[in-house]
Amino acid sequence: MPALFDSVQSSLGVFEGTDDSGHGHDFCKAIAARVMTEAEFPVECKQYSDAVTLFRHHRSLARSGDAYAGMSPGDRTDAMRAKDEGHLNSAQIKRRMTTKKNGRFY
Repeated sequence: MPALFDSVQSSLGVFEGTDDSGHGHDFCKAIAARVMTEAEFPVECKQYSDAVTLFRHHRSLARSGDAYAGMSPGDRTDAMRAKDEGHLNSAQIKRRMTTKKNGRFY
């Protein structure tokens, strides 16, 4: 485990406000954004509530899976491009056009 902390610390530089264990607030937030399991998250960092919140949020995003799962590769690419450009993809348009509202199809 020390290798993970050393690699993160060396890639992010020197951290201000470290306590006697060497785990400062900025360092703990950086670790929280990178580790995936509770065992990798240092006990000393659990005193910082925003670092713990960031760790839990990061872990829940990793578990959520792929939003484009089940799509063909072409549809996946089109949906990703449409999302990046900020408009609807063909699947969203079809879904909205076939949704029944007030007894009518739109």
